[in-house]
This record gives sequence, C-alpha cells and structure tokens, in this order.
Amino acid sequence: MQKWSFFDLAFTFTTAIAWLQTSNGFSPSLITPTTVRKNGHTETELFVSSLYSPPPSPAPIEPADNENDDDDKQSENFHAFWKKEQSQEAIRAHVQNCLYQVEPSASKSSIEVISAEPPLLVIHDFLSAPMCQDLIQAAKNSGKMQRSTTGAMQRKSLSRTSSTVWLNDEDCSGPLRLLAEKVSLISGLPPSHMENLQVCQYEPGERFNLHTDHQVSFNELDCRGRLATCLIYLAEPEEGGQTWFPDVLQKEGEADDKGREVYLPAKRGSAVFFWNSIEKPGQPNYTPLMDLSVDPRMAHAGLPVEQGEKWICNRWIHPINFDSGVVGLNGR
Repeated sequence: MQKWSFFDLAFTFTTAIAWLQTSNGFSPSLITPTTVRKNGHTETELFVSSLYSPPPSPAPIEPADNENDDDDKQSENFHAFWKKEQSQEAIRAHVQNCLYQVEPSASKSSIEVISAEPPLLVIHDFLSAPMCQDLIQAAKNSGKMQRSTTGAMQRKSLSRTSSTVWLNDEDCSGPLRLLAEKVSLISGLPPSHMENLQVCQYEPGERFNLHTDHQVSFNELDCRGRLATCLIYLAEPEEGGQTWFPDVLQKEGEADDKGREVYLPAKRGSAVFFWNSIEKPGQPNYTPLMDLSVDPRMAHAGLPVEQGEKWICNRWIHPINFDSGVVGLNGR
C-alpha cells in the first residue's frame, strides 16, 4: 500500500476544498516554520501560510481588439517542447539552445534542472548584473512603488508584504526586451502573451506566504490564466529570502533517493522557470481559451528576508495575445 506523506494528504484535502470554495475566497491554511530575525538574533517561529493564498495580482490590461485562437501557431517562436514530459538532459539542451539564439555568449550559462516533472529549472546568469541594476533603478525612478497585492481583485494581504511596481517597455527597454525574448524562446509563446514586468522589493521581515501563481478565478480575466512563470532575482539579501517549493522534490540521482524539498537561494541574475497549470501548449485537447487547472505541486513561498534587501521581477505568460505592449528584441 502506498504511504502518503503529510504534504500529499494536505494538498489532496486542500485542493478539493479550494475547488469547492474558490468563489468565496476560502483559503485553507498550513502552519509552517520560518526563520525571522528578532533583537539581533535569529529565531524559528510558526506562521500560517495558505496552501492556496491568493497569487500575486495580474497587471491591469485592456482586452485585445482581435483575439485569435491560432495566435500561438503564428508566432515564429512557437514550439510544443513542453507538451510531454522531458528528460533533464533534453530540458537542459532546449534551454541552452534558446539562450544561444539570443546571446551566443550565454551558451556558458549554468542550467540546473531541479525537476523534470513537474518542470522546475534555474538558469544562472540569465541577466547580467548591470541589467539587474538597471531594472532596480527603473523601479525606483518610477515613483510608483506600492504595497504588493494578491488575487484577481488586487487586494492587499498579510500573506504578501513586499512592495511592487510594473515596468513597461519605455521604462527600461533594453533589459525588458532581452528578457521577453529569452522567455519567449524557452516557453514557445510570443512576448504579446506576457504581462508587463512586475518588480518587487523585499525588506527585512517581508515575505510572500505559500501560494500558486495561477488560480481558477484568473480564467475569467481578459488575459485568461497564468500558464507559466519566469522569476528573476535582481538583488540578493545578505540572509534569508529563499524561494521554497515544498512539493517539488530534488533528487541526487540515486535509485533509492526520495528527494528533498527545494529551497532556492536568491542569487542575482538567476532565473527560475516553471509552469503553473496542468495543461500546456501542444497537448491533446489544449486550446488557448480553455480554463487552466492549477498545478498544486508548484505552490511556492518567498521566505522572509532576514538581513539586507531582496529584489526580484516576474514575467508571467498567458495563453492568448492580450496586447500588453510587451515586445522582444525585434520590436514585436
């Protein structure tokens, strides 16, 4: 008989409850340990983090004038690489090839495939240090940094205590276009399917509790649900601020290795790429306008920053073109 771990039981139970009560905003909780700094020293406390607390809010957008079901197939970058489970070697080769097409020098980037299924990978040196700093400076210069929000209704929440600003192409076009081009090639979807770049600042004690970047209610938005996420670390704190994936297990390769929970350090210039939905482009019966199902395995948390500042940015990808103004290196 198969033995169920605590997280297996927790996710099975909470997935059913969340599905039944999403419309009421219900969010089952789990008590988890976290490390915080108090009075000059580090202590471990318990805080309530929701397995399905509201995800970060999508950028305000206007619906596209002409939505085309075949928009994906018209993109020169379209591919269906992710339609089936791939090996770690295949994923690494795919990403390496995508990076080489944009920047031949990027072929030396280190790619860690944390998990082949569900896909979770870290791409080091995804953005250069100067570009990371340019994005941070553009966020500061915007004068629009404000408390982060969650969910489709863009509400402030104690589960997410960072500050946020959205950057458009005119704010910092060089890094933004390079980033969009790389993400487009890796995901197989065009820049026009992406939200404008969200830049977040985390000061000591600030965090984002366990959440998924897509939720069922997002299927009702003009831009539809969030297919995938590319998170980039722009500045690393002195202590804390890791990204925690409790239900993705990283294995060392031994046959009897059951794996361990994933804690990703916030390393400047590194990108984390993963899919938020069970459905992926190219799969049988997939259509851009279908309702996307949350993949509960991709629940993750931004653990509290203990010392220093953490800056990140998020590039979220949707199944349709919704005219957000995001473009790649060729201006489209």
